[in-house]
Amino acid sequence: MNGIENGQTAHTSRGSQRNSKSECATSYQEQASDWAQLAQQDPDAFEAMRAELLDEFIKNSPAHMQRRLEGIQWKVDLIRERAKSPAEVLAGISEMMWESAEHLRQKHLELVDLCSGKKSDTSAVQKSAQILDFSQANRGH
Repeated sequence: MNGIENGQTAHTSRGSQRNSKSECATSYQEQASDWAQLAQQDPDAFEAMRAELLDEFIKNSPAHMQRRLEGIQWKVDLIRERAKSPAEVLAGISEMMWESAEHLRQKHLELVDLCSGKKSDTSAVQKSAQILDFSQANRGH
């Protein structure tokens, strides 16, 4: 009987030590196989366990990160709910990842410019805008 079937979680505690990288890799492969088997045999149990582990991870994260992690998980859950196929889920989550990576890249470039004494290019920033009036009087109603 594997760990998932007897109610144990599929992750190892922080205190456990592994003797070698291959032993660790084998353990992860076995856990992945257990999860895949559970997903095929009992999708509802798989989803319940997945949600429980994610909640536990967020709860055990530093307090200042928990709200952000909950927001990310909410977005992932929304993508999963709206997707029509696993491929759409993958595409949606991948898009989130790439947007985050691009944001990080932009912040890095800003920091490099700041540290090197370059002024940021504000020429692309629009200084003013035309205000449009959407009041009822101007709609002709």
